[in-house]
Amino acid sequence: KSVYSVKSLKKAVVSTQSTGYYITNNLRMSILFVLFLTAVAAQENPVLLASKDFLNDVIAEEKHLTMHYVVHNIGTEAANDVVIDDSAGFSPEQFEVVSGALSATFDSIPAGSNVSHAVVLKPLVSGMHNFVPAIIKYKNANGEELVTFSSFLDNNPILSTTEYNRKYSPHLVDWLIFVGLCTPVLLIPFLMWHSSHSKYEALAAKAKKA
Repeated sequence: KSVYSVKSLKKAVVSTQSTGYYITNNLRMSILFVLFLTAVAAQENPVLLASKDFLNDVIAEEKHLTMHYVVHNIGTEAANDVVIDDSAGFSPEQFEVVSGALSATFDSIPAGSNVSHAVVLKPLVSGMHNFVPAIIKYKNANGEELVTFSSFLDNNPILSTTEYNRKYSPHLVDWLIFVGLCTPVLLIPFLMWHSSHSKYEALAAKAKKA
């Protein structure tokens, strides 16, 4: 009986191990299947990639700053009711909107296509500015709202008017002052030479006549 009990116990253990093995495998397969379905669902949704950049070589106080946005739909479905919002990155106290707007709306961006938007600003202050990402909101075919962000520009300096003029201004006023100061220095000796030369020629002419 004891031998039989031991054999039964071994069989039960093996059976339990086999059952656990199958359960573990089934669980793994289920997780992989769920991940696969999630990946497929993600591919079927619209997927937007957005870039944000400024078109200026130099950013300066009281000078126009052009911001440019491009949104690509790399998904397989159209993105609907797309909104680009960058108002959080440019407060009215620090930037004046010269042309365009800090937000834009597009009814739809088909799969594999892109849209662009631009706004012209004028910085009212100088110093380091943190160009935070723009917010991109859109909806899929089911009406679910999705959110993504544009590229990040990090901190960039805004030059003061004085610093900008010192580095990049054509310095027309400085050149005019320089010319004004140099003119008397050059003109007076020339007039003196011309006067003496004219007198010498007049005397030479009289000597020849005599």
